[in-house]
Amino acid sequence: MTSDIPFREIPYLPQKLEVEHREDGCILLRNGQPKRPHPPHMLAPLVYWAATDPDRVWLAQRDPDDPSKPGWKNMTYAEGLARIRELAQGFVDAGAGPDSPVMILSRNAIENALVMYAAMWAGSPVVPVTPAYATLSQDFARLNHIDNLTSPAIIYVEDGDEYQRGLDGMEVGDRLVLYRKNRPSGVTSQSLEEFAKVPTSFVDLAYDRLSEETVAKYMLTSGSTGEPKAVINTHGNIASMVKMIRSVWDVERLEALSDGPQVMVSFLPWSHTYGAHSILHSMTDWGGTLYIDWGAPTPARLPEMLRNLREIAPTQHTTVPAAWAVIATELEQDRELAKTFFSRIMVMAYGGASMGQDIYERIQKVAVDVTGERISLSAGYGATETSPTISNVHWPSDTMGLIGLPLPGCEFKLAPVGEKMECRVRGEGITQGYFRNPEKTAEAFDDEGFYKLGDAVKFADPDNPEKGLAFNGRIAEEFKLANGTWVSAGTVRVKAVEAVGGPLSDVVVCGLNENEIALLGFLNESWCRRKTGRNVGLDELAHDETVRGAVKEGLQEHNRRHPNAAARVSRILLQPDMPKADAGEITEKGYINQGRVQSLRAGEVERLYASPRDEEIIEIN
Repeated sequence: MTSDIPFREIPYLPQKLEVEHREDGCILLRNGQPKRPHPPHMLAPLVYWAATDPDRVWLAQRDPDDPSKPGWKNMTYAEGLARIRELAQGFVDAGAGPDSPVMILSRNAIENALVMYAAMWAGSPVVPVTPAYATLSQDFARLNHIDNLTSPAIIYVEDGDEYQRGLDGMEVGDRLVLYRKNRPSGVTSQSLEEFAKVPTSFVDLAYDRLSEETVAKYMLTSGSTGEPKAVINTHGNIASMVKMIRSVWDVERLEALSDGPQVMVSFLPWSHTYGAHSILHSMTDWGGTLYIDWGAPTPARLPEMLRNLREIAPTQHTTVPAAWAVIATELEQDRELAKTFFSRIMVMAYGGASMGQDIYERIQKVAVDVTGERISLSAGYGATETSPTISNVHWPSDTMGLIGLPLPGCEFKLAPVGEKMECRVRGEGITQGYFRNPEKTAEAFDDEGFYKLGDAVKFADPDNPEKGLAFNGRIAEEFKLANGTWVSAGTVRVKAVEAVGGPLSDVVVCGLNENEIALLGFLNESWCRRKTGRNVGLDELAHDETVRGAVKEGLQEHNRRHPNAAARVSRILLQPDMPKADAGEITEKGYINQGRVQSLRAGEVERLYASPRDEEIIEIN
């Protein structure tokens, strides 16, 4: 344990929590710190930094056509602004405006950012779409649903060859398709070089027309409860949210301690609110430098992620728990990586899902070994509808599972729902609703205008609210066993994976109207290969006795810790593949969609409860 080791200095401002208990059982929470003023729209920070420090690097990426080449391609704030103005002229000439959205199909890349900000400059809402819907899908059902819902006038693809199938699967018609390389066939298209024009006064007029109320983006939900919805994010929503994050920091002290601008290395996709707003636009507002990571915590892309982290020392690192689990293992095994990673970092954070305490302890052990200090590793919390970040742990903490407390500029309402308290929020960063979906919009808000997140929360210490809120499961993921016992799927999921450790990357918790809890288990391929010494696929690893033994032993330990029926696991069936993003089994946040997986793998769930059980089922009790 490292709890007696001091934290590296974290320049947070003092906590000022305001708590109001109401007669209806609701609890209102507000942050007493003032929110920093935000600009009227998302383009203002780019203009500011291009004027204030034009040579500061805004974005950096590997060579897009040969990522194996050494070095980085940098774009300064001045270069970015000039290029955005040229593309904005192209959008103005093409009839940009609030009724002409621009769909983006691209991985994170400099050109993606330029198109995104240029379209918004010209007044067109942006529709960022996860590339999997166009590259991995077999029927393009979600891509066509999004296309029909948002009616984009222009479509951008990074690579015409890579996205040709997706374009063929859509009814593009005579709409303009922009591309970075490889002209797509069968559509009207222009390269970005052809599309960009010398900016005229119309570009300045378009900028002047932008306001807080201008729609910046239609951000798509993960579709965990059906088809994706298009969340309306205005410029004011996002511009306000990033200032909320900065309002709990002593910014001047942070920059002094960081010895320069903020630096991040991130793979989190810009087709999701976390990567697009809490990472990309937050760093833009800071005047920071974002290194675009084309790696990821998967066996195929992990080497690239580690390569980038070995080269670039971040001042902040924010990612999903699945990535932190992989990073923990690599930091333990690679001291040079650990030295670089911890050399400048001020704060680490996670979001998108709960993270186990074991991952935190492993990371801190390496941090203390390398630096003699702990580094704050805390959580942020929010949703696509909240732009996203509405709370975080803005104080030194060594407890995982917290979502923190509200940031300045938003108000929480903890509302009784059954035996739990649902978290609801209102404030400047909250969406006005869903595009072309008044029914779902009406359902999303209560009669006081609070957005209903659907998450249950509780105070970590009921006698001391300033210690923060803890996630207490999804309201929709609560289910009953046949004997009436309530099960919190989110809690069981985190505890089970934590107890097993390395072999499992995630689990789906089953048992609705059954007598016992059972799991569908997804393996951590890199750990299993290393443990077994076998360079084989998941289908073979799922039958490997070493892997199966480790899973069984870990779940037996889980049951010893949690012997009650609401948490005890009876059996698990290891899956021969990973959950499929294009089918909606995982979201872009990186967390598993419990209901969707059980629906698509209904036959596997039936096997868990069939009698007699087949030999692939691992019995725990």
